[in-house]
Amino acid sequence: MYGMVNQAIKSMVIENHGEKMWDSVLQKIDLKILDFAPFEQYDDSVTGDLLGAISQLTNIMPIDLLESFGIYWVFYAKNSEYKSILESFADSPIGLIESLDSLHSRLQLLFSGLSAPSFWVEHNGPNEVIVHYATVRMQMPLEYFVIGLLKGIFKMFNQSCHVTLLPGDEGEKAKFVVRY
Repeated sequence: MYGMVNQAIKSMVIENHGEKMWDSVLQKIDLKILDFAPFEQYDDSVTGDLLGAISQLTNIMPIDLLESFGIYWVFYAKNSEYKSILESFADSPIGLIESLDSLHSRLQLLFSGLSAPSFWVEHNGPNEVIVHYATVRMQMPLEYFVIGLLKGIFKMFNQSCHVTLLPGDEGEKAKFVVRY
């Protein structure tokens, strides 16, 4: 994962639980990194260790923590230096979700070696879509992060949605029924 992701995790912990909690997280996993360089790649295990320690220290279930982080991530990105990139793809929640692959392609120009996930949308009715999700990061249960991401995207547009996780078809990690 790129440092920007880990920095967002740090920011979320400090905002919600304070600096002392963040220090406890670092101590629990014996991590000596105080700040994450946004463009530097860190092993996925660092992100997994951070999330695991946060879950244990806060008694938040890992899947709930990942979902919360997905929602947080949308607003973290929206308030970052990447705001203009995000807003250039944001005309509606579904429009943004349909543009996630294009957004990631643009980010690959900034983040060399980015292993971005892939999303594609299947319209299933006037207020329902199926979002298909594929990733090379099979060892992390990021589908719960994606649930939060989808909810966060709708929240960014002052709308709400209900997301149901389904097993993925061949070649994808998961799919999500999004009703809005």
